[in-house]
Amino acid sequence: MRAILAAAVVVACALPVLPAGARDAVVAQLPDDKSAAPIVPPVPQPAQRPSRMASEPDRLPEPIVPPEPQLAVRSQRLAALSDTQSSLLRPPSPQPITRQQWLAALSERAPTGLPGHEPRRSWRQRDAETQRLVACLKPAARALLERIEAEFGEMRIISTCRAGARIAGTGRISRHATGEAIDFDAGGRKGAVVRWLIANHTTGGIMTYADMSHIHIDVGPHFVALKAWSGR
Repeated sequence: MRAILAAAVVVACALPVLPAGARDAVVAQLPDDKSAAPIVPPVPQPAQRPSRMASEPDRLPEPIVPPEPQLAVRSQRLAALSDTQSSLLRPPSPQPITRQQWLAALSERAPTGLPGHEPRRSWRQRDAETQRLVACLKPAARALLERIEAEFGEMRIISTCRAGARIAGTGRISRHATGEAIDFDAGGRKGAVVRWLIANHTTGGIMTYADMSHIHIDVGPHFVALKAWSGR
């Protein structure tokens, strides 16, 4: 208690001493304690960011819309083409062909003089020797030759009709004597021709020789003799 009184005395001594008139003027300016409103600090409000909508209530924000993708220039040009024009741009669909059609096309495109790929001609359009050899054949033998050439192209005719011809080593009459046999050279197509004959020619004979390169065919009893000895 003594310490408090001592402190109050020190503070009072430190305050400036006002004259009596000045002190009364200051007291008169002070508000009456009964009528003065209490000093209440304002309630703190949360800060708000200025709103664009509040400043411009009639203006709505523009939506963000991505641009529509555009077709490529080539696609646009293709779409503008008519059905007829666009069909020209599509490759043709492959069509199956027969072996005869393939060989015919091959013969037409092959250069003249290429062995094994000469353009196919009728026997009547060929050289005089071939015409003579084919003309003497009986219809069945000639038709067989035409079937072979339709499959593989022209063949080189070696022998057909030989009057009085006999089979070597047996003495029997050969079918060459009656115009029902053909000897011809197929060149590099020999193996393919022989396989085709075995599969398709069942109304006559088929023979190849060990000491000669040509193929013998005839019309009559069916037989197959490969790499036979010619007896010559």
